[in-house]
Amino acid sequence: MEKQLLRSWPAVLLVCLVLALSTASCGRKNNPTESKSVRIGALLALTGSGANYGKSLKQGIELACEEINQAGGINGKPLEVIYEDSQGDAKTGVSAFNKLADIDHVPLVIGSISSVVLAVAPIADQKHVVLINSSAISPKICDAATQFLFSIMISGAQEASFMAQEAAKKHKGEPVAVLFSNNASGVDTKNRFVQDLTTAGGEVAIAESYELNSTDFRNQLAKIRESGAQLGYLIAFSSSEFARILIQTKEMNVPILWYSYSGFETKETLQLAGLAAEGAIYSYPDYSAQKDKMESFQQRYQNKYGSWADIYTVTSYDGVHLLASVIAANGSSADQIQTGLRKDQGYAGVFGDLHFEAKQCVTKPLIWKTVHGGAYSVLTP
Repeated sequence: MEKQLLRSWPAVLLVCLVLALSTASCGRKNNPTESKSVRIGALLALTGSGANYGKSLKQGIELACEEINQAGGINGKPLEVIYEDSQGDAKTGVSAFNKLADIDHVPLVIGSISSVVLAVAPIADQKHVVLINSSAISPKICDAATQFLFSIMISGAQEASFMAQEAAKKHKGEPVAVLFSNNASGVDTKNRFVQDLTTAGGEVAIAESYELNSTDFRNQLAKIRESGAQLGYLIAFSSSEFARILIQTKEMNVPILWYSYSGFETKETLQLAGLAAEGAIYSYPDYSAQKDKMESFQQRYQNKYGSWADIYTVTSYDGVHLLASVIAANGSSADQIQTGLRKDQGYAGVFGDLHFEAKQCVTKPLIWKTVHGGAYSVLTP
């Protein structure tokens, strides 16, 4: 019996070692009193209509976290991420944020979805927890980014202005139809586009909204066709909504050229829309100066996930690397992170330099891209 126990000890020790190592993963739920690691929170829409975006964000975070830890962590400590699901709902997001702040005691939370970020921002200021917007596009977010809120996602205001300038210069005199989601990101971006287009001398032919998770857009598309507009700005929320709008536009023979924003470019949009996506044009960050870096990143992402990374994945990946460098240089408390982010870091990410302007919001040069031959490509002038 004793000999059997002695022979079993190596196996027991191996199991214990495996269990110990498994607890050091990037996404485990930690003991908040533990100080052997650097812990941050991530408040993502892992279920609900924004789940595709939540998945992209999580994969970008995980890839960056793994790379950081493989390189020795942050000042010798592993980086760990505690995930909470907002379900894309502001009320649920507030509860989840409070859990991360009060129970997990994280100094920083990576957030997404405009309504959630806007609801959580004043609580982050109150509790002194840094809130990083990694995907939400509502122009109101940059307006609110003054204390503990920082945005590393391009604002819908910048993309709306880019579209307004395009319409005023290249499509002068053509009225524009706007189809937008009835949520914070859609409404706020639509309002900024209308304002900027009007200022530039353009005209909005019609503005139609739809409710999230809608599947039938024929009523809105019929009104757009009746308006006579042949140029449109599409501010959809999910990939499935983008795809269904494009498909129904084609089915109804609505003679309109759709422009959109960077959220258009996802794997799911192309898969679902098929040929209906051909010719659509959208704004996107200009990564031409980092082409080699982007290709290298996409290869690493392909090796790990068997797919290609969209803007949400790239933004969250760059953001985690930025945060790691800030924490390494300034410390891991919320006040230290806040101070570090306000400095001109000039972090060279896949999307170029990451630094904040006068407001704590990142801006980037934009280009136009299109769908050609069933693939996303840069639109040449």
